Amino acid sequence: MMKRILNWPINSSWLIISYLVLLIVLLFPYYQISNIPTVGIDNSWRIALEMAYQKGLIFGKDIIYTYGPLGRFTQRISIATSNFQFFLFDIFCFGNVGFLLYYLLPKPLKLYQLLIHFGLFLLLSSIYGEWQSFLLFYVSIFSGLLFLKKQNQWFLVHAIAMGVINFYIKANYGVIALGFVFILLCYAFFSKRLSLQNLLLYFFGSMIFLILLAFLLKTDLVAYFFSSIEIIKGYNESQSFFPADRLRAVAASYSIFVLFILVFLAFILQKLLKKDFSIPTLDSFFVLGCVGVCSFVLIKYAFVRADDGHLMSFVRSVSLPFLLLCSFTTEKWLKISGWCLVSLNLISYLVFYQSIYGQLSISIIDNLRTKSFILPEYFKDISKKNMPHYNFTYPKEVLEIIGDKTVDLVPNETSEIYLNKLNYNPRPVIQSYQAYNAYLDRKNQEKYLSTTAPDFVIFGIESTDNKYAIGDETMTLLALLQHYEPIKIWNNHLLLKKKSHIKSLKLVKQSSTTWEMGKSFPLNSVIEADSSKQKLLSIIKVKTTYNWFGKLLNLLFQPPHLNMEIATSKGEKTIYRTVPILLNKGLIVNAKMDDVAEVKQFFETGFVENKGMQSVRFDEILRRKAGFDKKIEILEEFYELK
Repeated sequence: MMKRILNWPINSSWLIISYLVLLIVLLFPYYQISNIPTVGIDNSWRIALEMAYQKGLIFGKDIIYTYGPLGRFTQRISIATSNFQFFLFDIFCFGNVGFLLYYLLPKPLKLYQLLIHFGLFLLLSSIYGEWQSFLLFYVSIFSGLLFLKKQNQWFLVHAIAMGVINFYIKANYGVIALGFVFILLCYAFFSKRLSLQNLLLYFFGSMIFLILLAFLLKTDLVAYFFSSIEIIKGYNESQSFFPADRLRAVAASYSIFVLFILVFLAFILQKLLKKDFSIPTLDSFFVLGCVGVCSFVLIKYAFVRADDGHLMSFVRSVSLPFLLLCSFTTEKWLKISGWCLVSLNLISYLVFYQSIYGQLSISIIDNLRTKSFILPEYFKDISKKNMPHYNFTYPKEVLEIIGDKTVDLVPNETSEIYLNKLNYNPRPVIQSYQAYNAYLDRKNQEKYLSTTAPDFVIFGIESTDNKYAIGDETMTLLALLQHYEPIKIWNNHLLLKKKSHIKSLKLVKQSSTTWEMGKSFPLNSVIEADSSKQKLLSIIKVKTTYNWFGKLLNLLFQPPHLNMEIATSKGEKTIYRTVPILLNKGLIVNAKMDDVAEVKQFFETGFVENKGMQSVRFDEILRRKAGFDKKIEILEEFYELK
């Protein structure tokens, strides 16, 4: 009797649609349709995306960030974006969620399969986090594989559209999504799913759609693409964060990833031994490649910056890529492998992650009760016009000085620009910690030296990850020294005003030295408290090299980490975390600056009393095995600023 019930066929379209609607309601992630702008380093970049849209800034040129012009829809901060626009984006997202859920249902559908499908997605929804960007990226790949399986070209159109839209939502997924679209088209032609004529039609159609969206979304397409690549390249080193007390969870996820790699290698070996190079074999290889790319992106996203906001990204999301094995491979053992990997991932969450983040909650009744309160408010607020929410935190005299002139803020808390109702004119990389490399830092430098530079810059001292606060944007700081002067201090803020002329910055001399880690490097930039002396501006550029183990760590996990010890003329020694990519673009070493009063003194005199840097030393944060070569190259540059 029970077996007959479980095998009951479900043929009613209305029943399936009702089920999908229920699952979408259970998955619904928002407590309200939009959020009020508030302070905070993460809210700051969300607010900056909104203000960029409000001012019509061009992405790739005026603004460079991890998120693109459509990224603001995923962040829910309402300044210029209306609630109705958020609603339309939500319809788009949940339409794609429904599409995904429907095509993951077996056909023909039996009751026991529906129960497994429901239980699986209930578990996934309970541990799902910042899901939208990855989910839309995943839908593009899923639809592309559906096209290969069913040879229905509407799935190909959908895959291309989702890939292009992803590109304008978030850089890291978007660039990969475009690569997937290109490879998919080439493979479809190679496997005779597309004629040459259709291949060219879809390729040029994709390019036209890409260019059209760039125009509509005010994006410099070429600049946006290359700046996105630079952000991706710089993220790995600059944002790495070691999960010192959570290594069991990390090891569990990497073990699952390694198991998938073993499945991939076993498949390749099997087909090579059998000399089986048929289209079904190549299709399975293509699916395995897609799973590999998705899971690799997730494991890097989770464990490069393995803090609370990222650590669970792999365990939350990787079951979806593993389901591709179950849905699209033709070999029975690959399908079973996919289900085993999904099961192991869920077990990994229960055993290793719930002790960190709490028990898994799968109460359907509580979920529906919560949604019964949330959804009516959500729909009621669709037509609601959000009012500005200012919170004036700056002194009245500062606000009067700035008036309606343009202003930017360094380093990170751009929320203060909005909350104090100031006229925002940002440097392209809107927060200092994201100016990862020389390319990005130079874009900010060029902005501050240009005719469009903001009239004022609000400068603060704010360290991230215990790094030396002044070291994030060295090239930008040089531009500030050339083009701005300090006029007022309050709290931890220094107000800089644009001057009518730009000081020249001339390289006077430079010298290169081969040095060793762990050995203090004496600096020629020690400055005595004598304002009558005109000293040169001194910058060091440090080139470190990974050994083979460091390169492997950097590729598969995160780069080896460095400490920097700064010694001053007063005898003080301070240790900071530092990053090779930041050291390579340069560090001002005339003086150690720890507060805005010292920054003001340095702007005015070129020195800081008792804070001249005497030496600097670099040490690897050793974790069992060294990842750096001991030898380093230090280039000293001396500039005349006048």
